[in-house]
Amino acid sequence: MCWSGEASAIMASIGFGSTVYAAVRKEPTPLWAALGYFSLMEALQAFTYMVIDDCGNPANQIATYLGYIHIAFQPFFGNALFMHFIRDDVRRKIQGPVYALCGVSALFMLIQLYPFDWAGRCGDGRILCAPQLCSITGEWHIGWDIPYNAIGDITFNIPVLDSGFFTYTLTMFALPILYGSWRVALYHILAGPLPARLLTDNLNEFAAIWCLTSIAFLLIVVKTPVRRILYVKNWPLWPRAERPSDSCGLQGRRFIPTIPRLKDITGWLSSKVFRAFAANDQQP
Repeated sequence: MCWSGEASAIMASIGFGSTVYAAVRKEPTPLWAALGYFSLMEALQAFTYMVIDDCGNPANQIATYLGYIHIAFQPFFGNALFMHFIRDDVRRKIQGPVYALCGVSALFMLIQLYPFDWAGRCGDGRILCAPQLCSITGEWHIGWDIPYNAIGDITFNIPVLDSGFFTYTLTMFALPILYGSWRVALYHILAGPLPARLLTDNLNEFAAIWCLTSIAFLLIVVKTPVRRILYVKNWPLWPRAERPSDSCGLQGRRFIPTIPRLKDITGWLSSKVFRAFAANDQQP
């Protein structure tokens, strides 16, 4: 194992410190809130190293359970972050339904924890799946063994949705792209699950590494100019009136040509004729 509880504690401290700094500087709340939430996970992992592999220890089991609960509620903070990078008027219209879907996802993941007899147990090859609740030593970080049920297997034959947690995949990846925050969603994939998957072959360790890489991902978003290129100004699914039409300050406005009224035209002609006669009368 290359990582340690001390390293997790340092990462958590960096994350919490950056969160406070960003909040004091009045950075957008969704940015530092997400950073603080994922720093909380790293602090939990730092504690977990104290009881790792001690599967009979209640502290180990509770830490593992809290890690799963943290994952279940990540879509709330993730989507708050993603929606920051789209137009304000679009965000105001969609944030209610988006958070409602995040709530449905969290509820579904919590239901997956209960060992219903009719649901069966999660199968081999699913992320986090194991016969007992325990935090274990991974290839270089923490692995989470969680005996959740198999109701998430209804999408097992669908590519991308075959992890066992399809509601998480839909709300953290598909939903942001659907409402237009494709840039930060793509950046999230490249900086989060992709390197995590490359760093380990252990599917139960994959999630913990992903949470670790998310700290770096969020620090870059909060504290560097990379944030500027993540904003989306145009998206095909946005209503036409809310799409920017140019870069001259007319974003989202429709051009409606002005049609002159008849009385305006006759008034203009009358003034021209009057001025012409007045000019002729003044000639010697």
